[in-house]
Amino acid sequence: MLSRIYFFGKFFLAGSISGISISIPLLIPLFILGYYFFLTGILKNQKILSSFFSGWLFGIGFFASSMNWIVNPFLVYEKHFHLAPIVFLIFPLLMGLFFTIPSILITVFLSRYSKNEDHFFTTCFVISLSLFIPEFLRSNIFGGLPFNLAGHIWVFDARLIKIAAYVGVFGLSFLTFYWISLISFSFTKKKFLLTLFSIFSLPFFLILVSEFGSKNISSDQKVLLKVIQPNISQKEKWRKNYFEKHIDNLLELSGHNNAEKEIIVVWPEVALTVYLNEQKELLEYIKKKLGKKTTLITGGLRRSFTGEGFDIYNTLYVIQKDRVVYYDKRRLVPFGEFIPLRSFVSFWKLTPGKTDFSVGGMANYLTLDYKEKKINFEPSICYEAIFQTSNENKVMLIINITNDAWFGNLYGPTQHLNASIFRSVEKGIPLIRSANSGISVITDSNGKVLKKIGLNKRNFIQSEINLGTNSTFFIKNKERILIIFLILIFSLSLICDKIIKKRKSLKKM
Repeated sequence: MLSRIYFFGKFFLAGSISGISISIPLLIPLFILGYYFFLTGILKNQKILSSFFSGWLFGIGFFASSMNWIVNPFLVYEKHFHLAPIVFLIFPLLMGLFFTIPSILITVFLSRYSKNEDHFFTTCFVISLSLFIPEFLRSNIFGGLPFNLAGHIWVFDARLIKIAAYVGVFGLSFLTFYWISLISFSFTKKKFLLTLFSIFSLPFFLILVSEFGSKNISSDQKVLLKVIQPNISQKEKWRKNYFEKHIDNLLELSGHNNAEKEIIVVWPEVALTVYLNEQKELLEYIKKKLGKKTTLITGGLRRSFTGEGFDIYNTLYVIQKDRVVYYDKRRLVPFGEFIPLRSFVSFWKLTPGKTDFSVGGMANYLTLDYKEKKINFEPSICYEAIFQTSNENKVMLIINITNDAWFGNLYGPTQHLNASIFRSVEKGIPLIRSANSGISVITDSNGKVLKKIGLNKRNFIQSEINLGTNSTFFIKNKERILIIFLILIFSLSLICDKIIKKRKSLKKM
């Protein structure tokens, strides 16, 4: 009995180690160590049922430690407190099931081929593909949850994620799993020189890609941007008696633009907690305070009346001297902006109000005027920025507005930012991110953070940046690049195995 508890307990511990270290660059070795214990444990499994529970416990540990911030939205208002422990238990139990896929696949494969030394690199490919499949699935099904991908561990250095401009974040994730598999499998086989080589191989390769890859992804056109982080508490944000105070806070940080320079000012998600499309006097007041040369991009609400009532949208507005355009959020947060199966679980709704938000149906790009030129940009609200998108019209930058005050002070805001940065790298365009309480950033076209405001700080950042071209190799070949990349890695693995086998045959002669 104790041996079983130890056997399965170590999988939960391994998952917890990998999960808690994924957002902390200094702990990357622990991320690898957790997967090493997982993979070496799977090697000893001979039964499918044992593999199922091994993978499940690893997954439970991984999600319980890496995404425990998921309970924070249930701690904002007292009426939701009782739901927090339920969410804390249910979420990792369900998400952990994704890790049962690789554990079963690896067990089945290794039971047939693990004894064959001639298939070393091919085995590593199969192991990494088995780890990659559930990560890809959870990022795309049931609405998708592309948080804490293996590729995200490299985001602390822009040089290490440049490869995403060629193969996307999923390509980098697969490479990371292949790297971990090489380290783990070679160490298990007591190939210590190969283990040492493997440890340094991927970081060195990623830096090479950054140094010798294409660098001409920025255009000559520049824009002056100012990002505002008002740091308004979630409990005060929706109170009507605080509305004027919040407006004054935003305007003070934005400043009055008396200069001749045109500037784009960005406020966070629902910075204005009113139906802004119905507030002409407020719009004129804001325009007057900011000055004629200022373009304001802000979050607000929008109401559209229908024959049976009205629809409410979470909206990004572009406010200029002579026009207002908007984008309605297309990916809504379950239980925050809408309630699945509302008639059964309406009490789960986290945000104020009883009405669900409606899904926007507009294209995911907007145009603004700047110095007599048109600038196309990709608007995104909250966690929309973590999803890969395609644009018919080439966009020159991403503007993301969000309210990460929902996610507390631990890893949630950092993970949200990390995932968003990859959209900048994949498209080769800057990311402009205004978060209510942090983390707000301005990046360049390579995803390098130029300026930043940390968590729970009231401040602004300003920078003149080059726009991007949205013409990376990944964008040009997006639909097929991942498949081609996997085929390439598989082919290289086969070639390496054949070379090793041939060398062994020559030595025996």
